[in-house]
Amino acid sequence: MKTLYALLAAASALVGTQASAAQFNFTFDTTDTLFGGANQTIRGTFTTSDTLVERFGQSALAITGISGTINGTAISGLFDTGSPYYYFTTGPTFLDGSGVRFNAGSATNIAFFHQDGVANDRYRVNGNGTISAFGPATSSPASVGAVPEPSTWTMMLIGFGMVGGAARNRRRATKIAFT
Repeated sequence: MKTLYALLAAASALVGTQASAAQFNFTFDTTDTLFGGANQTIRGTFTTSDTLVERFGQSALAITGISGTINGTAISGLFDTGSPYYYFTTGPTFLDGSGVRFNAGSATNIAFFHQDGVANDRYRVNGNGTISAFGPATSSPASVGAVPEPSTWTMMLIGFGMVGGAARNRRRATKIAFT
């Protein structure tokens, strides 16, 4: 039994930390006209992978999802450009020059990216590839908790099963009575 506990302890040391998908809130406000409106406001949340990669000299996380609104219209998802990734960077700007493309309502391929050479707080939104708006944008980690990956749930359930099995099959101490 001690061997089993030693093996379980060794196996648990090899298991990594909990995997989760990180989320970051973002806001873009401008007084430039875009999509036929006056002030433009984009508010939402990026969902990213939990693996840091190098992107243009900055640490970055791949953006795997987007939700939010643009002037009250729901963002319906990432636009498929054939490129496998959009990146959320951890440097002075939260989007690189490639930015992220998404759909909202009847508008497709809306590009949201950092405008190089302007300033760290200046971002750009292009609609249908021709109309542009500039403005400041902010980003912060979302206040929601991490969402465990399915493999994490599986390991947790297996662990509970092993604890239950060990408790059920525990040997009872034998009492010796002298008369």
